[in-house]
Formats: sequence, C-alpha cells, structure tokens
Amino acid sequence: MRLKMSWVIGVILLLVCYSVLSPSSTLAAGQFTSGSYGGKTYKLYIPEQYDQNQSYPLYVMLHGCTQDANQFATSTQMNALADEKGFLVLYPEQNSSANSSKCWNWFEPSHQSRGSGEPGVIAGMVQEIQTNYTIQQNQVYVAGLSAGAAMSVIMGATYPDIFSGVGVGAGLEYKAATTSSSAFSAMSSGGPDPTLQGRAAYSAMGSHAELLPVIVFHGTSDYTVRPVNGDQVISQWAVTNDLSATGTEDEWIDDVPENTENLQVPGGRSYTLSDYHGQDGKVWMKKVIVESMGHAWSGGSSQGSYTDPQGPNASRMMWEFFNANEPTDPSDPNAPVTTASPSGGTYQDSVSVELSSNELVTTYYTIDGTIPTQSSQVYSSPIKITKDTTLKFFSVDSNGNAEKVKTENYLIETSIPNDPTTIVSIGNEDGFVGQYTADGKGTSSVKVGDKGMYNTDTYRGLLSFDTSGIAETIQSAKIRLYVKSKQGNIANLQLDVKKGTFGSNSSIEQADYGSAPTQSTITSFAPPSGDYIDIELPTSSLSSINSNGLTQFRLKATTTAGFNANVIEFYGGESVGYEPTLILN
Repeated sequence: MRLKMSWVIGVILLLVCYSVLSPSSTLAAGQFTSGSYGGKTYKLYIPEQYDQNQSYPLYVMLHGCTQDANQFATSTQMNALADEKGFLVLYPEQNSSANSSKCWNWFEPSHQSRGSGEPGVIAGMVQEIQTNYTIQQNQVYVAGLSAGAAMSVIMGATYPDIFSGVGVGAGLEYKAATTSSSAFSAMSSGGPDPTLQGRAAYSAMGSHAELLPVIVFHGTSDYTVRPVNGDQVISQWAVTNDLSATGTEDEWIDDVPENTENLQVPGGRSYTLSDYHGQDGKVWMKKVIVESMGHAWSGGSSQGSYTDPQGPNASRMMWEFFNANEPTDPSDPNAPVTTASPSGGTYQDSVSVELSSNELVTTYYTIDGTIPTQSSQVYSSPIKITKDTTLKFFSVDSNGNAEKVKTENYLIETSIPNDPTTIVSIGNEDGFVGQYTADGKGTSSVKVGDKGMYNTDTYRGLLSFDTSGIAETIQSAKIRLYVKSKQGNIANLQLDVKKGTFGSNSSIEQADYGSAPTQSTITSFAPPSGDYIDIELPTSSLSSINSNGLTQFRLKATTTAGFNANVIEFYGGESVGYEPTLILN
C-alpha cells in the first residue's frame, strides 16, 4: 500500500481521538493575507504593530497532512504569539493535486534537494516575502508538524542560507525515506543511520553550510511517527552541525545532552527537556519529550487539529529558543571588534577585503562557508575575492577574549543582466506523444498524464523553441505554460531538456517519447493551481539551451494508476496569446 493511503488511514484514526473544528479565529488582531507562488497558495500573517520602516523576524510554518494554513494557525496559536513578540508568519499550503492527503512529499527524492520540487517552492515563497516586507534576513525560522516537520528538516538542510533555525514537531530526520514504502517503515521504526543522514544533510548544504539551532518535540505515545524519529532528528543534526562548525566530525557537538530536566505543565503533562551544547557553550539543540502525548502539536489549541493542549507550549518554546540564539546577541564587552572593508554585498568585479580590529589581535577566517576556529587560516593581508563567497571571521586578543564569529556575503556579478528575452514555442513542433503508437500523438495541445484504465505516464508533452538567436550568456530562464484543461489528479510534473531535437527531426514522432535527453528531470514541480505556471530552470540546465539551433523540452507526469484518466493539457504554440514561452535573462 502506498504511503499516501497509509497516512490517510492514520489520519482517520487520529481524527477519532482529536476534536477537529473549523477555525473561526486565530485569536490575533493583525492581518491574514493570501498569496501564491510556484503553483501553491500560502497565507501570511502580518502582526498588528507591523511598521514597514522596521524589520521583523519571519516564521515559516509547515502544516501536517489534511491540514491547511487556517487550521495550522489556529492549532499552533502562532499568530497571537506574533502579535505579542513582533514577527511575521508564513503558512505555505500543500495542495491535494500534489498529494491526495495534502502531505508534504518529504519522502520523494524530487522534494529533498535545493532548487527543485517543494523545497524550491517554499524557499521561493520566503524570498517573495523578503522582497515585499522588511524581514530580518538572519532571523527566518522554519517549523512544522509531522510531514511538515519532516519538510522543515529538509528546508534547513537545503537552504541554511535562508533559514536560521529549525523546529520539528513529530518529524523525521533528513532523507529518512526515499520511497513511499520506506517512508512508512521510517515512521514506524525510524530511518537510516543518523550519522549517515547527518553527513548527507551537510552535503546538501554545500557551500551554504551553517550551524543551525534545532528544537524537537515528540510524544512518547505517538504511534503514527514513533518517538525513535525524534531521537534520530537530534542525532542527525548533531553530525550536520558538527561538520558545519569545523568541517570535520570532531565532536564539536554531539547527541549526548549536557543538561536534562524533568518538568511538568501545571495541570497537564510531564516532559523531559534536554539541552545539547556546542564547544562555544551555546545550546544549539533542544529535545522535548512529552509523556503520553500522541501525534500532535504540543500545547496547541483544542480549536485546531492534531494538538495536545496539555503539553508544553511548543510555539512559545520555539520562539524562546530561537530568540536566545539570535545572531544579533551582544558580544562580550571585553571582546575585540573586527570589521570587514568593504562589507558584504553585490559587486561588479573582484574585491580585496581587509579585516581590521580595534586592538592588537589574531584574526581567524574561512571563505568556504564553514565556521572558523583557532585552527583556521590566520589573516595577514587583504583577502582577494573573485567569486561568490561567504567570509566568516573572528578575532582573539592577547588576554584570550574572543569575539563571536561574523559573516559577510559577497556576490560578484561580472555583467548586468539585460531585459528578458522572450521566445514562443513553434506551434507545429510542440504537442504530445503517447507511450505506444495506439496512444496517438498531436500538436493541438501539450498533454501529459495517463489515459486511465490503470495506466501511468501515457502522454508526454513536447515543447520546441528556436534558440539560435541567443548571443549572450544566459543568467536565468523559465518556461511559462497556460492551462487548457485538467482531469483527475497528478502528483507532480518533471522536465527533460534536449540540446537539439528528441527524435530524428523537430516534428512530433513516436521516438520523442523515450528518446534520451541531454539532461533528465532537470526540475520537478507541482501541477498549476491557477491559469498558468512558471517553471524555473535550474542553473545547471542552462548549458543545454542550444544557441545554434533548436532546444526542446519534454514534460512528464507522476500519476497513480486508476480507472479514470489523469491529464493536464497546456495550450500549444498555435494558440495566440497562450503560447508556451521561454523567458531568458
């Protein structure tokens, strides 16, 4: 049985145990607005005291299966806390077309990496909010429940340059599963070795690797996502943070708590609170194990879904934990103060960065994104920066006083992008082709999906663009498609690219269905929820755009076998005003 069906069964059982009411109020006085990005909707809560002349933290809250933004806001009471403490709250929403139970697809490889799938969409939403509102860039936190918690772990691993902390309520370690069947196994018995997954998460961070505060909540009576998973999340992040701090596994931080307390909610549940310290003395991880709590958001409102009001208040504890780890905390007044000149920013050419201090010091630094230590390179002369670089540094004076690590990000742009170049598809060369000859082919629309009768991946769509006129370097690209019709359910779509033509020529032919692409599955994304969709092409695929002729793209769909058809049709190049469009910068 696929995970989606298994999770639905678990949800039904849980609904018997929990009161699920339609949220009538988030008990907050600010503004709850709606938006969409990348084919998914979201809600944004703006606190009542918001002033565009000031900057605010942002909390990104990822709901669990069957939930939506309104329910999760009511469940967690995060909006009321936002009014009290002063921050914005973003609630991305999963749609039923991407997952029939509205679960985030944390267990699918196409949604576990930077720049693709659901992580790419969620990160894009955050960046859109950062563009439209005054957000403190180093105080963006992500938290979730169940499938949302598993996705929050993925977001921390894939976008540590965006997120400053991770909250995990009844979640799982990074890549706890990579198939539906292994996901159900992980939920019941735990995922792979956390040490290996910690290394995998650090690898996913790449050059953006950062130490991240992580707080975990789990109930001892959680029979949907068993408590072993909470332990594994801590063990995984201990390895990931250890590597992020020093670049090696040297137990800078580990999964053995330095402090454990047994506490009690007045009139509610008892719980164990464990703190995990780094060698800098800071608490980088916390684990809260709630006695007799099931699969729920601890301390949430009974007006929401999947909450346990008798548990400790997870929302407030997350805020307190992240607030205590703010990078803007004041340094030791006796510590030296070191500055970089010029400071981080966007430059059109290479820069020489000088590090200077207010007293005689030894300054240590790194330029690969890792946390510097007193074993790192010692500053002695200006640092030449010729490419995008994250510079981290700190100084120690003769009395041993050390300042906190500082970070400057340098973005080197060798050219200024021109206005976008727009290329429409070739009407008699785009269309679709069936898996078998009997399934047909055509140019009347770009069709993907299945024909029903328990088939999958029957139709693949073809897009053909004349890209021979491109003379400049492509900085970014996207494809815009307009929806013609939809039928049934499609989990997600994938895109192949061919530098040239898939078959023997540019026209639609049977060989186009299975012909080898130049790059396979360059991106995976949810089906559109509106009239059109913009498909962002990853940077790694831009080299496959053919400046000497045609470039073709092939759309594929992931569907579930059933009697009824699951199909999306997009307009083809013959539909004026609705043509598939390649937009290049």
